[in-house]
Amino acid sequence: MKIAVVGAGLTGLKAARELREYARVRVFEPGELGGLAASFGDSFRIEKYYHHCFRYDEYLLREIKELGLGSKLVWKVAKTGFAVDGKIYPLNTPFEILHYPYLSFRDKVRLARFTLKSRKMNYENYDDMGVIEGIRKELGDELLEKFFMPLLRSKFGENSEKVSFAWLLGRVAIRSNRKYSGEEIGYIRHGFHQLVERMAEGIEIVPERAKIRRGAKWEVNGEEFDAVIFTAPLPELGGLGDALGIARIEYQSSVCALVASESTLTEEIYWTNIADKMSFGAVIEHTNFMPLEDYGTHLLYLASYSTPDGRLFNMTTEEISRLFLSDLSKLGMNVEDVKWIEVFKAKYSGPIYEKGYARKITPYKVADGFYIAGMTSKPNYPERSMNGSIRAGYEVANEVKKDLL
Repeated sequence: MKIAVVGAGLTGLKAARELREYARVRVFEPGELGGLAASFGDSFRIEKYYHHCFRYDEYLLREIKELGLGSKLVWKVAKTGFAVDGKIYPLNTPFEILHYPYLSFRDKVRLARFTLKSRKMNYENYDDMGVIEGIRKELGDELLEKFFMPLLRSKFGENSEKVSFAWLLGRVAIRSNRKYSGEEIGYIRHGFHQLVERMAEGIEIVPERAKIRRGAKWEVNGEEFDAVIFTAPLPELGGLGDALGIARIEYQSSVCALVASESTLTEEIYWTNIADKMSFGAVIEHTNFMPLEDYGTHLLYLASYSTPDGRLFNMTTEEISRLFLSDLSKLGMNVEDVKWIEVFKAKYSGPIYEKGYARKITPYKVADGFYIAGMTSKPNYPERSMNGSIRAGYEVANEVKKDLL
């Protein structure tokens, strides 16, 4: 039996690993292994787009352990902050939250109660309610404008108003591993590229763009296969997606800059959300989390979201670099200390979790012999993640086994 896997991200690699015992599996990938988890660098390796994991990431943590990387997994409390009017406020301990000047004590109490309440709410019941409507109803305009809108702009850019309230409720419910001083997250020391490389060991990778055709059997680049598993972004299916009756899903794009500098923006904050209107929505200071000596330079990410036809995404890397560094200086960082900056773009970095999204989630089997798994699969809702991608690869492989073996 022959199976083609389109895309060598975490979903595609996991599916291939699960099926190679039963069939000849060929993975078609014209780009880099790992998809959005691909890495960059020579003297050291680091992800092009920031990555970390959580204690509840069952499928990811099991994969890390099975591939012999468990001893390299580091867990630390990551401190967060909020940048308002050019000043960064840490928001981790109860003391820091109480002294944050841009929310009243009453609103802070309401926010704490909402966090506890949302964990008990079935987020799927709110799929058709807009996130702005839901926040306004639960918390009022003040918290919406001063606290949540900066977070929504950071995550969805100009698409914030389309997002479902279910996304926010689900995100709060599943991401609650807070300690007294902040949230605990994990990272494979020296990079997740080690996981990608080990997942790819023994897998036949074909460095070609897949051209899929439906004949007596499914064909990929002229070769017949008993099954095809498509793990790339849905827009890359072109007209085939419409022919198969797959719901159209709107995607957002990522623009992420990796900055190496002789100095830092903050001394210990890992993640800073930007309330001020800037070209990026968050600053992630990687070397405030991982040891500086692993890299020999301070490293931070500047993260922004756009759309495939958005202005930011279609700017040149030089234009983006100048714009990002200009805004970084407004936060108080000395950009003269910047040694280099690399800009990475992902045209289809993830779905926009718009109202009614749950009805658009892609089933694994969409036609006889044709399967889809990845960012639009159930495990990646309400939030896409490495764990969700690996779980989707595992589950789609089980669907194929059930049908063909």
